Amino acid sequence: HLDNKKHQRDLRAKAYADYLQCVSEHANLGHQKNSTEGRQLGAKTADAKCRISLYGAPAVISAFAAFERLGAAMNTQEQCGAFTEMVTAMRQDTLGTSSVAQADLEAVLLGVHRAT
Repeated sequence: HLDNKKHQRDLRAKAYADYLQCVSEHANLGHQKNSTEGRQLGAKTADAKCRISLYGAPAVISAFAAFERLGAAMNTQEQCGAFTEMVTAMRQDTLGTSSVAQADLEAVLLGVHRAT
C-alpha cells in the first residue's frame, strides 16, 4: 500500500515538473508552433497536461482550469496570478505545504519585472 502511494505521488510530481519544464521551454526557446521543435514541444506539453488530468490533485486541476480559462498565457497580471496559484497548488500537493510568499514565488517564476 505504501509503495503504491509513493508511486502515485511520484507520478503526480513528475507530471507537474514536466509541465513546468514545457512552460519554461515555450517561454525561453520561442519555438514557432509550426516548426518541428514547436510541434514536439506542443506534444510534450499535451502529454504532461494529460498526466496531470489523470494524477493531479483536485486543487491542482481546479487551479489549472482557471489558468486555462484565462488563455494559458502570461500576458496579464490576472494570467500571471493564475499561473502562480497553479504552481502553489502543485507545491501544496507534492510537499504538503506551500510555505512561501505568493509574491516571492511569482518573482521566481516570472521575474521581478513581472511580479507584483
